[in-house]
Amino acid sequence: MVERKNSSCPTCRSEQILKIWPRCRFNKNTEIRWCKKCGFGWQHPLPTPDDIRNYYKNYSAYNIHGENEKEKGFQKRIKQINKMMPNRGNLIDVGSGLGYFLKVAIENGWKVTGIEPHESAAKYCRDNLSIDVYTGFVDNIKLRPESFDVVTLWDVLEHVHEPLIFLTKCIEFLRPGGLLIFAVPNASGLPARIFKGKWRYCMYTHLNYFSIQYIYKMADINNLEIEWTNNTIKMHSLLQGITSFLPMDIDVEGIIRLGRKNSSEHGRPEQIKSNFKSNNSIFGTNILNRLRRIAHNLNLVYFQVPVGDLVDVYCRKKIKNNDAIY
Repeated sequence: MVERKNSSCPTCRSEQILKIWPRCRFNKNTEIRWCKKCGFGWQHPLPTPDDIRNYYKNYSAYNIHGENEKEKGFQKRIKQINKMMPNRGNLIDVGSGLGYFLKVAIENGWKVTGIEPHESAAKYCRDNLSIDVYTGFVDNIKLRPESFDVVTLWDVLEHVHEPLIFLTKCIEFLRPGGLLIFAVPNASGLPARIFKGKWRYCMYTHLNYFSIQYIYKMADINNLEIEWTNNTIKMHSLLQGITSFLPMDIDVEGIIRLGRKNSSEHGRPEQIKSNFKSNNSIFGTNILNRLRRIAHNLNLVYFQVPVGDLVDVYCRKKIKNNDAIY
């Protein structure tokens, strides 16, 4: 591996910069840099692994709500997986979080395995969903190569320090002809290009930024063929971006959380304290909660044009001439 300098691209190690998004919304001294050589984007200065671990000591890694809103999105994702892999087999979810996708996969007939680095999330999965998962990172989990039909990484690749090395390790789990699916923020979508450093998905824990062009390049060099993509625009991202241009700070996170029960996510640097206070009356909260539910349903509308905030990428591991067929 080529030694990386702090100012160089985390993937190709080039120091040639194509463009910069300055003054990120969570820290005005942080910027997003884009590599001229390979097209990858990364946070600069890049937090160290210890920085990230210390961050999560103070802030929850996952949202825990009385009503889980991600499960509906996972139902749509498993439907696409079932269509592309009609014979149910072994599925591993890397970065399985609170286990809701694993729950949906089990209900659809898959034999599941999870890997989750955060012990509290793994414990939540075990205690609340009765699903056992490995606690740790892919580097220190010993699993037989090519033993899974499907590998999923939902909102993971933007968080890791060496995304190409990490992805290669995950691909080793996958049988030839199997599916690898990952979801990442689309840094070449319209919201990202309009809002840049004020884009909602510019976060302290988002170390990596992927354009659609780079995603296809990344798939190609890893012997993957992209067969399907789903794209979504997030209403809360548009709200965040639009209000960032106003002369006052708006408590967007407070509005988004209205109506949620037992929300554990609050106080992060990305969540700017507001000079504007939303209506906290029962009447006002009910109206905003209804609007939030409508926005959540709009968040789940898939389209094929890659201009949104997030993209799900469904890749097939290519079969070589000497590969065994399972």
